[in-house]
Amino acid sequence: MRNKRDQLEIIIDMMEVINKGYNSKSAVMKYANLSNTLLEKYIDVLVSKGLIEYSGGYYKLTDRGLQLLEKLRKIRELNLRLAELINSVANDLY
Repeated sequence: MRNKRDQLEIIIDMMEVINKGYNSKSAVMKYANLSNTLLEKYIDVLVSKGLIEYSGGYYKLTDRGLQLLEKLRKIRELNLRLAELINSVANDLY
């Protein structure tokens, strides 16, 4: 069973969903697997930081948000590679 997502993982998931075009409030909730309370909390943060904007009933990543998403994708990839390397070393040792 997977552990709960941390704040950074929730933000990445939300930004990925919005970037893929699932950008209404209900779509973000559904595809990022969030309650309304969590959605509102993180949307407020992302809007206040200038990472997303809301217009015409839809959310959109800003240029700054797109740049951050690219960095977050790299972090996620590096974390996965690090976990794989740690597991490999553990298998070699035990």
